[in-house]
Amino acid sequence: MSWKEHLDKLGIAGSFVAAACCMGLPAIVSILAALGLGFLINDAILRPLMIAFLAVTFIGLLFGFRVHRRLWPLVIAAGSGVIAYLFTFVRHTAALAYLGIAGLIVASVLNVLMRRRCAPACKP
Repeated sequence: MSWKEHLDKLGIAGSFVAAACCMGLPAIVSILAALGLGFLINDAILRPLMIAFLAVTFIGLLFGFRVHRRLWPLVIAAGSGVIAYLFTFVRHTAALAYLGIAGLIVASVLNVLMRRRCAPACKP
């Protein structure tokens, strides 16, 4: 297993933490404060951080696309990433922001399943 196979999962985890901090999810905010990372709970830091993690997610899914050649995970991730960003930083609607994160998780699961289905025959 290569690090390329885990980029999408790392990106999703980071995007979730950024969205949860911005939405004020008490568990995440408390954990960050306890770890001495309370300075991260600021939109000026969270906005570029979320963009970076969404980019990491998309790059990880691109690596998966190179293996299985299925476009669905990329399409779902692109739409979900836009939804997660917009409803986290533009309209502040927690339910829709988390729906975007859930869409990113679905895209990652599809990516993993398609890679496994294609594993023996489809090496990049």
